[in-house]
Amino acid sequence: KTRMGAEWVRAQAESNRRLKVALVGATQADARRVMIEGESGLLAIAPPRWRPRWEPSLGRLTWPNGAQAHVYSAAEPDSLRGPEHGIAWADEIGKWAEGEAAWSNLELTMRAGRKPRIMATTTPRPVPLIRRLLAQRDVAVTHGRSAANRAHLAEGFLDAVTAIYGGTRLGRQELDGELVDDVAGALWTRDLIERCRAGVAPGLDRVVIGVDPPPGTAGDACGIVAVGLAPAA
Repeated sequence: KTRMGAEWVRAQAESNRRLKVALVGATQADARRVMIEGESGLLAIAPPRWRPRWEPSLGRLTWPNGAQAHVYSAAEPDSLRGPEHGIAWADEIGKWAEGEAAWSNLELTMRAGRKPRIMATTTPRPVPLIRRLLAQRDVAVTHGRSAANRAHLAEGFLDAVTAIYGGTRLGRQELDGELVDDVAGALWTRDLIERCRAGVAPGLDRVVIGVDPPPGTAGDACGIVAVGLAPAA
């Protein structure tokens, strides 16, 4: 998925000298390590005559034709306020700590060019941002399994991890690219929780509910504590 994102950005940048690109990772370090300097990153895939100039201190890539890309951290959503972009590559949105805030700010920067677009590459996780995007009619979704990338993985790796995780919830997510909402047989499903969700009680800033299930199979009692935080006087 990293190679796909990098190739898409490269193709767009090489064909449009005025293009402004947003490269958004979970953190600045993630963006640099994976999207820019990684084995499938923008520097590695570029042919010599089209290799962009990377300025780490500025978080900026500049292609020979003048197209530019700037690096942003999803952990700092406010860093996306102000600039404008024609395209954006958002990587690993499933682990963005400030996912919805960062995505909303990124969308507001997509105002340059005739058809601004965002590509997101991620391991599917049932976080609010991914669930929101999957529900939008204007979002195109593609999936890929690790088996399809066997030729580019270390020999024996896929067989080893499949033997351990194949058929498990983690394997379905990491190896098969499935969005797994709930653990099989879960008593409390995400859908049920969302349908029963209520706003914060009047007069309270926050409500937290703690559940202490019985240890192992020895007990049949369950402790539940609800705590509310009132505004400071």
